[in-house]
Amino acid sequence: MHTPNQQQGIRKIVPGGTLSTAGITITEVTPRVTEWIPDLLEELLPRSIQSVRKFIRQEDPEVLTHARYNTVYRRLQEETLRFDHQEWCSTTDIWSDAEAEAVEYVESLVEFAVKYSDVDEDDLDELSEYHQQRCKSLKQTLTTISTGRGPLNAGLEALAKGPVRLHDELDDAPQPITLVLDGELWSKLDDRGTGIRALAAIAVLGSTFDVRLVISPALDAAIERRYPDWYDSHLRLTETRETSSVESAGGDGQPSAEQLEEAWEAIQNLPEESGRLRLLRNLPIEGSRDYRDLKQDDEIDVQAGTVGRYILDLEELGLVDIDRRGQYNSASLTGLGQVAVEQYVTTDYRVIHPTQSTLETHLTPTPQPQASTVYPARSDTREGDQPGTAEDWIAATGSPSEGADYVQWLDGPSGVLDAWGMHQRYLAGRRDRGVTLVDDRIERFEDGRVSYLTCFDDDLFVATQWGGPLPTLGRIAGALLSDKALSKILTPSRLGNQFEEIDDAVVEQLDREAGEIIRRGHQIGWFSETEEDYDGWRERIGAVRSLCLQQVGELTNSDDVEARTELLRDLHGLVASATQLYHAADVDVTINVRVPDTGMLISDERRLDDFLGFARYTVPKQSVYGIHSGYRMLLEDRPEKLKRRLPYEVDDADSTMHLTASWVFSGPTMTDLHDDIEGAIEMETNEIREAIANGQESAPVMEIPVQIGNSYSAIRNLVEEYASAKNYQVAHQGDIHDGKQDLERLVRLFLRVLGTEDRPHRACPHDVAEAMLHIAQSTQNYDFISVRDISFGLSNLPTKRLLPELPPTATKLLKTLLDADDPMGRSEIIDTAEISESSYDRYINELSAWDIIEPREIEGHRRWEAHLEPWWTPQSDRDEPFADPDPDTGILHAEFPRDVASAAMCHLTTHYDLPALETTYIEGIRPGDDIKALFDEHDRLRRWWPFLWGAFADSDELERGPSGTTASDSTVVRLGQSPGPDVAQSTFQDVSETATQRDHLSQPSPGLTND
Repeated sequence: MHTPNQQQGIRKIVPGGTLSTAGITITEVTPRVTEWIPDLLEELLPRSIQSVRKFIRQEDPEVLTHARYNTVYRRLQEETLRFDHQEWCSTTDIWSDAEAEAVEYVESLVEFAVKYSDVDEDDLDELSEYHQQRCKSLKQTLTTISTGRGPLNAGLEALAKGPVRLHDELDDAPQPITLVLDGELWSKLDDRGTGIRALAAIAVLGSTFDVRLVISPALDAAIERRYPDWYDSHLRLTETRETSSVESAGGDGQPSAEQLEEAWEAIQNLPEESGRLRLLRNLPIEGSRDYRDLKQDDEIDVQAGTVGRYILDLEELGLVDIDRRGQYNSASLTGLGQVAVEQYVTTDYRVIHPTQSTLETHLTPTPQPQASTVYPARSDTREGDQPGTAEDWIAATGSPSEGADYVQWLDGPSGVLDAWGMHQRYLAGRRDRGVTLVDDRIERFEDGRVSYLTCFDDDLFVATQWGGPLPTLGRIAGALLSDKALSKILTPSRLGNQFEEIDDAVVEQLDREAGEIIRRGHQIGWFSETEEDYDGWRERIGAVRSLCLQQVGELTNSDDVEARTELLRDLHGLVASATQLYHAADVDVTINVRVPDTGMLISDERRLDDFLGFARYTVPKQSVYGIHSGYRMLLEDRPEKLKRRLPYEVDDADSTMHLTASWVFSGPTMTDLHDDIEGAIEMETNEIREAIANGQESAPVMEIPVQIGNSYSAIRNLVEEYASAKNYQVAHQGDIHDGKQDLERLVRLFLRVLGTEDRPHRACPHDVAEAMLHIAQSTQNYDFISVRDISFGLSNLPTKRLLPELPPTATKLLKTLLDADDPMGRSEIIDTAEISESSYDRYINELSAWDIIEPREIEGHRRWEAHLEPWWTPQSDRDEPFADPDPDTGILHAEFPRDVASAAMCHLTTHYDLPALETTYIEGIRPGDDIKALFDEHDRLRRWWPFLWGAFADSDELERGPSGTTASDSTVVRLGQSPGPDVAQSTFQDVSETATQRDHLSQPSPGLTND
């Protein structure tokens, strides 16, 4: 029985107080107990099982083996919980329904803890039909007690005499429980009795547990008014205690209690979803925004004439500063305004209790100093458990049919993977300008019509799902020119009211109007002389975008080849115009086209042709030379287009175009299409304008790299880049820091943990970036990044990303040990990993066969610890194991791969019934044997091939991969040729007369045009 202390009871979490959310958190706690008590009991169940199993181990540990629990159950019931079994059997002493249901609860809990505690949902099907039904029935009893829907329909007394009394007697310390009260439903409650029952339930919980209430000020006042006796008994004293212990902020950069209180008071003057609140939320945490940008921001959604007045109101509240010194006034958040926005205002413009904000991960402020511009995350309206991994999160798009946006700001599921972290994770797939192919086990979007947008430090990233040429082009155009992008990125302050800010003021150097440069240089469409001011252009481009997207919906499944081709031409022009404008505004654009099922794409010739056609006709159009459209210079042959160009000269010293967009194509086996995509783009060589091909006209060269983002060199560059950004030094083989853990060794670890059997020399750059994001910033000078740092980063990846060839339960077990501070024993591993005993037995010795986990004897008990880089790897500086392996089956000698493989086979055949592998082990591995072929013959070995290969492959093999794989991970498609000194410059008139128009409508596929 635990000793009552200050944590036992009910406490209210107050702004600026020391108390925060902890333990089990139940959101949307309504006045109806049947709507939240079952959720609470289900969340509490693992702790209840743990308490009962601990009691059994103390009383009679053999019960957990033979499962005959009657004696220990009787002891728990009578001696600990004080239920007299004789009274239950008596015909005169009658128990109440509540007592009977509490007894039923305890008996069910003991049976469940003994027989089914190690049964995962995945293992349920392995049970007999009887045990499946019994397991479900017990769980039903354990989660419905006291709700009126339990075995005897009992009320709150059953809660007090069952779960609450059990934890009061068995727990050493009170279990924290955070309850977030639903303010709207409590405020609308008419039946006072319903509220009394809910508060009584909270009081019952508070008699044993550490109950923490998250409650809005308005609801707090309402409960105090409607239920004064309950409030005085449970909250009045704790309120005084909590608020009196607040200290001012120290040197940790967190706001002080006084700042929190002042900001909270100021924000109360702004009604939820009001224009002033929306305006405040759309100011950056650092930096400022011009009034003219705020007036164009659709997120704020107020009349332009009211922006100035609203800012004055916010200035009066102390939330905003106004800079009136320049040509255009600008507004920025004060320190108080920053606190208010970060602590109290959600992305969908609600004012929330400050502690509740910690429950909404999309509000986590960006921790990185270089991320100076944070664009709003999407409003999260999803119910239930939130996706926990980056891929689960990005795939959970919601449906536009149910209110989700077609274009959404990309945010993330955690403090590390927030908006900035997700931006960095997915941008890591881009190696350089051009095309990068990334193998990644991506999830399919819930709704493929949704695209994502994110922009930090003038680096714009768009992610969309492949849906065929027409829908994909439409989604890209819709994202690049969305209201979100125009409101936050292509703003009047960035472009200029008359577009005078483009191209680093090249307008003045050329003595030409900005509109002329945009129309005749960049060849940006839908930009007539009447639309040379920002407002006119935005209205026109928005109308064009909307019309094109409407036609996409109408023509996606249409057989009208002519209409589809015309729409494709317009969409190509729209995308090219957008990327030209971003380039002119000094914003880098990266477009990620996600293909969840590359296998289906590759196997279907028509689909593959459409995809390759998309790459062929779309990628080259995103090019520029100075202020000139690269496509118009090199490939365009329509006379009417060629006549409307500015004159240009090609600089012999710099005769290569720049690309206005980078492309990342990602999917499970996307790199298999490297040669196909390279060949498709190279086909454009045949389409170079005749005047250039025969030397009549000079044009710069277009170079389009086609690269693999998973290669050794790509991962090496990523690791070095992130290490430098986090203030680490990196050692290289053979340099003066040779004693340090060199970069190749670190990259090998990524390949071994993230590689696959057929691609052991590859690792997903998105996973590498995520791992590196988890590594803390170094605070020391001359601090070298190490294997330990990389192992920590990798241990934070989702389970299914580690050693992807292994069954998920095996990696679950491994990740549990990686996350542990100390070695763990069998029962602790099973409980923490939430796996069954059979799963533990199935995989513990397989992992230990390779010394990725090792046993250690501690006080006579076997404990396990994990090391992603085992001691035997050639790169390790150890000459003996970390712990205490079995001397008969452990890896004790590892000069060659066969030494490790032989020892692993010995270990596996000792602990598992593997007759074929045992025969192979007895025959032995001789020098010169093909170890890869041997691994391919046995499943237990095959899935460990990348782990072994990454340790023993030489440096050249890391670069080129195993024999039979593609040698080069980066090639360049070159369109055109550098102009020589004898190449004649022709007039535009000559070019126009010799130009010929290509007809792509005669192609068998209606997929794409080259215009």
